[in-house]
Amino acid sequence: MSKEKIKKIAIKHFNQYGYEGTKMAQIAEEVGMRKQSLSYHYQTKKELLLEVFKEVIQEEQTFVRNYFDSTQDLSLETQLYTFLNEHKNRFLTNPNVAFLYNLSFITPLEVRDYILSHFRLYLGTLKEVIGDCFAKYEFRLSPEECTIAFVTLLDGLDIQLVYESSQTYEKVQQIAWDIFWNGIQV
Repeated sequence: MSKEKIKKIAIKHFNQYGYEGTKMAQIAEEVGMRKQSLSYHYQTKKELLLEVFKEVIQEEQTFVRNYFDSTQDLSLETQLYTFLNEHKNRFLTNPNVAFLYNLSFITPLEVRDYILSHFRLYLGTLKEVIGDCFAKYEFRLSPEECTIAFVTLLDGLDIQLVYESSQTYEKVQQIAWDIFWNGIQV
């Protein structure tokens, strides 16, 4: 049985039951192996979670870099607004992204430091790439301030995805985007 299948099913269980509610025996059963065989790959649920989280962080860092590289010919307004839409769609359709954000908002104490330190790596990549975008243009605010405002907007929208619905996200996105974009203009 492949580790990739184990990790995929683990993410599904972490999303559905949370960290505390996820059971290694249930993962093993769904994978089609005995719990003892699963222990060969991952001694503990914590070990499994940490490996999966690290990989998801790396996956999202790659997504952010690739997205902004592939859309650099678009206007900055289009590039950023489309990123918000793509971010929402990834959360709704990609279990890894839902796992990333759910875990970053509802972090089990046992793994808190690890999760937060790795989530900060993702945020660092996001801020660096977006900061580079803002540095190419002139706004009322500095590139750093524009980046902080955009990431704060994204964080607020993430809360809508984690605790509300995609419809709420879309409504809040339209309102918040208008305030953000007009607020940074010269």
